[in-house]
Amino acid sequence: MQIINLNEAILNGRTSSGLIYVNSDPQVRPGRKDYILGDLMYKGKVVQFRSWDDDVLEILRAHGKGIYRADTLGQEYKSFSYINIRSIDLYVDNSVSEEDFQDCIPQEELESKWTEALEQLQARGLSDACRKLIDDVVNDPELEGRFFTEGAAIKHHDNLIGGLWNHSSKMLRILIALLDNNKELLPSVDLMTFSVVAHDIGKVFEYDALSMSEHWYANHRVRGIEFLVKYRERIIDSYSEQFYRQVQAVIAGHHGEYGDRPTTVAAVIVHYIDSLESQATELLREQEAAMESKFFSTGFGYLESICPDDLD
Repeated sequence: MQIINLNEAILNGRTSSGLIYVNSDPQVRPGRKDYILGDLMYKGKVVQFRSWDDDVLEILRAHGKGIYRADTLGQEYKSFSYINIRSIDLYVDNSVSEEDFQDCIPQEELESKWTEALEQLQARGLSDACRKLIDDVVNDPELEGRFFTEGAAIKHHDNLIGGLWNHSSKMLRILIALLDNNKELLPSVDLMTFSVVAHDIGKVFEYDALSMSEHWYANHRVRGIEFLVKYRERIIDSYSEQFYRQVQAVIAGHHGEYGDRPTTVAAVIVHYIDSLESQATELLREQEAAMESKFFSTGFGYLESICPDDLD
């Protein structure tokens, strides 16, 4: 059976039949008639679904996230597009798996960009001790290799296999530009580099194969700080307690006003790098998914797509 193309299925009035992947446990919402809503995912595309059908509600409430056979209808309400699941059944075959719904970045591409960024940072003063610390942290057995495979998000930027690694690499390249433009940061190149690498490492525990983990409510900032405790003595012996506490401050404060507010300059800078990288990536993804040159951005309303140079 064919997987439903979400880009087409979400169009208002479009009927589709095939396989869907519910990538998180759906929620039941009360109303004049109870309904269920959640998210469908396919190749990095995440759309909201809703259903008022009693059988759909009961099946999804009983079985949660997973692969299903479904009949759907694209609908729109006050400019918000969603997919109405009109019928659903369990998918009991094994010819299609969750991985078939997930997008990925080639391993060799990720390795090349990661190595290149760290080598450029070493050329700007990153110490061998910090490079070794980074290698040991991201390859820590507790992470089970998932720094390299987990997504950077569930619904937004880099929500694909290898997304966390990719997001971290892109942030390192932005850091390189900042170091070149602001020489006063060079004496802190180890702190800034390690903080970028560590800022989202807790997502390995917050997420589970591009879905929310069992203990998602202890967010990635909490889990990242908790994870790094095992490196506390090593970091303090190599640098200082101040260095260790500044890394903690970056992890805690890198969401800016959408979490604990930053309390150090390093935390603010990593927040700026994080915001630029993630929001630019998300904006370009919205543009790519748009059916017309004018599209609706959740952050800024209607935008006209960026135009190619088209030199004569």
